[in-house]
Amino acid sequence: MNIKLKTEVKDFANAETIFNALLTARGFTTKAQQDAFLHPPVPTLDFLLHESSLEKAVLDNSLQLLNSHLKSNHDILVFGDYDADGVTATAIMWQAITAYAKQSQSSSHILPFIPDRHRHGYGLSEKAVAEVIGGEAFQSTQYPDFAPHLIITVDTGIVAHLGIQTFHDQGIDVLITDHHVPEASLPKASCILHSTLTSGAGLAWIFSLYLLGDPAKHLLDLATIGVVGDMLPLTGLNRSLVAHGLRELSQTRRPGIMAMKKAMGIVDKSLTTYDISFGIAPRINAAGRIYNPLDALRLLCTSDSALATTLAAKIESHNHDRQEFTDRALALAGKEQSDHKIIVIIGDYHEGVIGLVAGKLVEMFHKPAVVMSDNGEVIKGSARSLPGVNITEMLRSLKTSFLGLGGHEQAAGFSLEKLVIPAFTHELETLADQQIDSSLLTKSEVVDLEVPLSASSLKLAQLIHNLEPFGIGNPKPKFLFRDLVVLEDRELGKEGKHHKLTVEQNGVTREVLMFNTKHAHPLKHIKALICTLDINLWREKESLQLIASYVES
Repeated sequence: MNIKLKTEVKDFANAETIFNALLTARGFTTKAQQDAFLHPPVPTLDFLLHESSLEKAVLDNSLQLLNSHLKSNHDILVFGDYDADGVTATAIMWQAITAYAKQSQSSSHILPFIPDRHRHGYGLSEKAVAEVIGGEAFQSTQYPDFAPHLIITVDTGIVAHLGIQTFHDQGIDVLITDHHVPEASLPKASCILHSTLTSGAGLAWIFSLYLLGDPAKHLLDLATIGVVGDMLPLTGLNRSLVAHGLRELSQTRRPGIMAMKKAMGIVDKSLTTYDISFGIAPRINAAGRIYNPLDALRLLCTSDSALATTLAAKIESHNHDRQEFTDRALALAGKEQSDHKIIVIIGDYHEGVIGLVAGKLVEMFHKPAVVMSDNGEVIKGSARSLPGVNITEMLRSLKTSFLGLGGHEQAAGFSLEKLVIPAFTHELETLADQQIDSSLLTKSEVVDLEVPLSASSLKLAQLIHNLEPFGIGNPKPKFLFRDLVVLEDRELGKEGKHHKLTVEQNGVTREVLMFNTKHAHPLKHIKALICTLDINLWREKESLQLIASYVES
């Protein structure tokens, strides 16, 4: 294991010295910069426009388009996506447009629509567009005769040239709001609200703030789920959105979120990005990627507590299925061998979990991974990457003719005809071997500081708490400790996969928790230990707790 230190400090006399070193290493060198980071500004419209590089003129044009359709009492459709970011973006935009229409005293009907990934495929597919135009998409809604004159996309649309053109040919206006990477040319939409600096839900919330002003803060809980769930860097405007949104999320009276928290067993705690990344977002994804995304959308939007409880239980069941499908697919995919700098595999995997499997393969083998689901003549694929390898650009540079392709630097989704898979695989593996620097594939642990065990303290943990919210772009600080004696090693869990250690160095002792480890009991000596410093709260008393991420014995 290659261990990389971000910074060093010579004086470990106090927690403040270490904390200031952490801030400096993250680029916050002046007091003004540190204050701005430690106290994220309120997400005002002016701040968000500046940080996102959005032009107010684009918002003004979008509003003018919306007002023209509301004035004519036209039907308006919010067209979303089925992942956590897309579902929350749809919920935000639908509720914001509905509230704004009421303010405007318009009698426009407003409906949300999220494609079914099994029936429609991804985004503004030919089938989804045809069902919207033909009206089949609305037969089971409260407005079966719904015929939209304006379509507002959220978290999708920026590369949907054919779908947007088809709507245009039918005389339907389209306002695109999307954060995905655009191609060289943009679709011929009526208006485009685009920024890659936040998520689809983040953009939807910016537009809702522009429309509604202060009342939009009640939608910030949903934007927070979308930003964290889509793994956006928690810096700049996203840090502002999430820092203030977590408070809104923890205090929410939204029945759906409350029911989901109860099902997860986290009713009485303040929520963190961890709760979103490993709890709320996967559950929304399970509904959208495997079953019906409308279940998750209804859960987020309902005001009926009884319905929320029913939907939360349903989605909890879906999440268990997602875990089983993922484990099953990973057991098969993990056996595949690749001598190339990228993993490219196809198999009988559930389409809804191939992105999760690709992500797990990246973690296991420290290579970009492409996983394809072989379930018909049209193959669906999902890609995940490593820092330094832009997987979407790499896929776009291929000669392969994709039926659909979109994504970010670190993740992409696509569809292909089955007959081109062999040529696609060969071309991608060849290109990856040529372009990917081998040094990027060397697994390493990035550590903030190497310190003696005595430098770990409750006070330092409390100071580190001020760096929250943690996530992409702002990870929780990790510390390296060397040459520790294990005084006690207690087995935790039924299978003994977890350890609770008491370690000692120069007369100083600390408790360390190790989860899901392959180390056998009992450990006697640790050569290198990488940990985060956590605060354990028991009976209103705080204590220091070290959580291990790497142990070399």
